[in-house]
Amino acid sequence: MSRNQQLESVTIVGAGISGLAAAWKVRQLLPAAKITILESSGKVGGVLQTERIKDYLVETAADMFTSQPSTALDLCREIGIDDQLLTTAEPKHKAYVGLKDQVVPVPQGFSLMVPSQEESIRQWPLLSESGKQRLLDEVNVAQRDYEGEGNDEDFASFAIRRFGQEAFDVLIQPLVSGIYSADPKKLSMNATMQRFVDMEKEHGSLIKAVGNKSASSDSKASGARYNLFRTPREGFGSFVSALVDQLVDVEIRAETIVREVSKNESEKFSIRLDGSSIESDALIIAAPAQAAASLLPSFGALQKELAGIESTSCAIVAMGIDRSELPKDFKDFKGFGVIYPHIDGGSTIAISFASNKFAERAPAGKLLLRFFIGGAMQESHVDLPDGKLIELALNQFEASFGCRPQPEFEKVYRWKKTMPQYHVGHLERVDRIESLTAQISGLELAGKSYRGVGIPACILSGFEAAARLIDLPRS
Repeated sequence: MSRNQQLESVTIVGAGISGLAAAWKVRQLLPAAKITILESSGKVGGVLQTERIKDYLVETAADMFTSQPSTALDLCREIGIDDQLLTTAEPKHKAYVGLKDQVVPVPQGFSLMVPSQEESIRQWPLLSESGKQRLLDEVNVAQRDYEGEGNDEDFASFAIRRFGQEAFDVLIQPLVSGIYSADPKKLSMNATMQRFVDMEKEHGSLIKAVGNKSASSDSKASGARYNLFRTPREGFGSFVSALVDQLVDVEIRAETIVREVSKNESEKFSIRLDGSSIESDALIIAAPAQAAASLLPSFGALQKELAGIESTSCAIVAMGIDRSELPKDFKDFKGFGVIYPHIDGGSTIAISFASNKFAERAPAGKLLLRFFIGGAMQESHVDLPDGKLIELALNQFEASFGCRPQPEFEKVYRWKKTMPQYHVGHLERVDRIESLTAQISGLELAGKSYRGVGIPACILSGFEAAARLIDLPRS
């Protein structure tokens, strides 16, 4: 048995899903350890919160998780809520692109960046004939010299190089920005879309790579692969509550701000709070990288690397409207959402039709909408007053759908500096962070700042941090 398996106390900073997952795994691996979670806010779950507003069920941030990898799905099974998970509806068209006053489906068979059906591209109305031809000519574009030009590349350079400026501006950029809300000229391909890099390396062309896959799921995709997604029937708040309910002997201290972490003479962690301090044999920091950096002045090299991971902000405007307010052309609109190219000059990243994706999100005959505003390209919008953000949302809806609804409710959620930016070189930085952390016995880091922003990645990050504490191999 390793020394770490003798740990008597483990403290976790941050009660978001990564911190809760870490506590869950520590409890499994070290059943006798005293586990304490310190959370600066008054709520557990981080951004995963659910509100009931009138008869609407509103998610304040993420509203679904992917079942591949199965990390989140497996945790749902472990805590006994897998029978409460919903799958997405199955309309013909799920994702749409909004450009000026046009709202059209993403081309059939277009998966994030790659077309698998030539005819759907040929017929797509938002690209010029030359733009369509340049996109399809990707099969003739020379492969990048990865050895001569370095390993990583920014998303904009990669996509424009392979598919052309117009396809990038109108179709590819909004699809990817709807996920990462990043500056495309800084976003790392290796850290976010490695599979497309691998396609080019192996096949010389992304279109050829998809064509070489037998019965490719990409041939049926339209935007994201929504058939892989799940959500709790009663929202992510119920998921968090179910997990916390089973952490019965874990002490969760809300509204507890950690000021600094250091090691004392007995090699324990000294965790300074406002007006007091606690000691712990081991520590998992499951907070954003820059927040983690602020806690570690005693560990200069690690602090510097953590501080280099930037984050951006986003606002979500939620509102409920009557479906009858939609104009005739959209009466039967069943799409999951509309994404907006940055070149359109609007203020909205996307509109999610949450009640079209999942059942029981809105009363019969109503629609639950969520507008995403801000991100790396328009972060200043997040600080606008609520009324201005609601006005921006209504303006965008009117521009796209030709009507200005009268909402039954509006609610603004702001998430400041919660979206890590995986810039070019991110993975190399994370490698350095992990190497430096490994030199500090008993310290681990977890969360979406490092190797994935989705819910499954956050859960896995918490699990792996717990496993490393007792010298178990990474999964």
